[in-house]
Amino acid sequence: MNNLELRHLKRYCDEYGIDYQEIDDTLTYWENKQHLRTIARMLSQSLDEFELRRMEELQKQYMKEHLLSYYLLCQLDGQTRSRETGEIPSHYPRFSLETFIQQTR
Repeated sequence: MNNLELRHLKRYCDEYGIDYQEIDDTLTYWENKQHLRTIARMLSQSLDEFELRRMEELQKQYMKEHLLSYYLLCQLDGQTRSRETGEIPSHYPRFSLETFIQQTR
């Protein structure tokens, strides 16, 4: 490989967050490029699946911790989520939903 090919491979590594050590001097430019593409594909797929699972976990956690806020936001959007949220726990202070919605408009 010449310096120009090495520079292109390093730029590819920078673009996809791959370590330069993945570039093998014993391979040709095209073999290295194929190897780096494979790594980039694996990273993008695993990150997508990881991010999706993480977002689902965060959504479940939010629902547990901010049940009332979620319910009110749905009401402001004109959506009904009563069945999904269930009964509002008794440790929440009493409030008037109608008054709250009117104050936020």
